[in-house]
Amino acid sequence: MTFNSKGRSMGLAFNRHSIPRSNPDTDSNQGDVASGDSGWRAGIAVELKYMDGHTRMGRTRHYGPLRIQRPFWPEGKDLAHLYILHPPGGLVAGDELIQSFEAHSGASGLVTTPAAGKVYFNGNGHLQKQLTSMVVQDNACLEWLPQETIIFNGAEAELNTSIELDGNGCYAGWDIVCLGRKASGEAFEQGRVIQNLHLTRNDQPLYRERLELAAGSPLAQSFLGLNGQHVFGTLLMTFEQDPGCDHLHERLEACGGSKCTAITWRNGVFIARYLGSSPEQARTLFTWLWNELRGQLNGRKGCKPRIWNT
Repeated sequence: MTFNSKGRSMGLAFNRHSIPRSNPDTDSNQGDVASGDSGWRAGIAVELKYMDGHTRMGRTRHYGPLRIQRPFWPEGKDLAHLYILHPPGGLVAGDELIQSFEAHSGASGLVTTPAAGKVYFNGNGHLQKQLTSMVVQDNACLEWLPQETIIFNGAEAELNTSIELDGNGCYAGWDIVCLGRKASGEAFEQGRVIQNLHLTRNDQPLYRERLELAAGSPLAQSFLGLNGQHVFGTLLMTFEQDPGCDHLHERLEACGGSKCTAITWRNGVFIARYLGSSPEQARTLFTWLWNELRGQLNGRKGCKPRIWNT
């Protein structure tokens, strides 16, 4: 189990079930881990620390095929951009990815991925899991901006994201899910998706969401569910006061984005929800909202990670 500086567990990272034959206390474990029918497992735990005006990577531990390429500082040395690399490119039956990040006081980080994540067809019913946990200490900021996750037909996916904020720690992040591959003519007709998203501050819940969707469920067509759409996503940003939802509503209405995107602010959290048919549209709208509101979050203009252009 990995613990943050306050002694709390950093989510599910590096628990005793995650590493069948490796030592999580050894920095930079190079061995990929397989366990028969249980699938392949990989994990990474990253600390961001603020030292001498710079945000730097502190202790970083990993096992299996999951790495941080290296930190970049396109916005200045006080904010580090991190790119997660997963060479296999997707999850098959029984695979498990565990990612944990902790931004220490004063540190600022932006974490993203070079390409869409993929959860492939599952032939044996073992869940394909991605578990992401983030801890943001007082006076720190963390931005989690991965590209979308594509759930292939027949997948059995569990996607868990938890964010713990301390004091005035701030967070911005999104999750976008695409069911099936419409461009390839593949619908999501078999399988299921379980998704959990939890955000807390000082151990008090700010936002909790759970989805359990089986292919063919009435929820997929229901007006109260996915309404026949196959792409959905959530953007969360933390603000003590309403960042200007009325103005954003007007601008979304003008560009047509309000037909697939709803926004609100409550309980210290700005929430944007996307429901539509295009992961590219979801990314575009979320990126626009992030650009518009980032100055209020951490005093910065939007800075598109360069890896998105590759």
